[in-house]
Amino acid sequence: MTATALIFYPENFIGFNKTQLLKRQLAAVGVIGSKFNSSPNFSAGQNFRQYVPKPQSIQKYHSGVVRIQIQAIGVWATAAGHVAILDRSNLVLIEGEAIELPLERYAPLCELLYRITGDKYRVDITYQPMINGICEEPASYC
Repeated sequence: MTATALIFYPENFIGFNKTQLLKRQLAAVGVIGSKFNSSPNFSAGQNFRQYVPKPQSIQKYHSGVVRIQIQAIGVWATAAGHVAILDRSNLVLIEGEAIELPLERYAPLCELLYRITGDKYRVDITYQPMINGICEEPASYC
């Protein structure tokens, strides 16, 4: 099974690192919850579903754990409209969630990210995020 993730990214490359701002504000509105042990990823917060709608499914609960990652920079291939390699900063990556089309259903989170950063955000699907260079930092057991 191929790993897929939703990736929220600014339309243009932003030269200023806004990851701390994103973490603080997304935690304040309840999109992200607590941080996983030995990982830079966050769990879904109590208001996550206000911004990322639940997939239409007969299953009451999804099978995986939602992991939210806030990255300073990332590079991935997109096929939305045309094939391109994107290089962006201040990314929000959501893994472990069933992805449904159309991607416009994720507009509430794009709008929230715009209110936080002042940068217009888009959403895309990335396959194999760890292979494409969009992955969490390795755990340190020192």
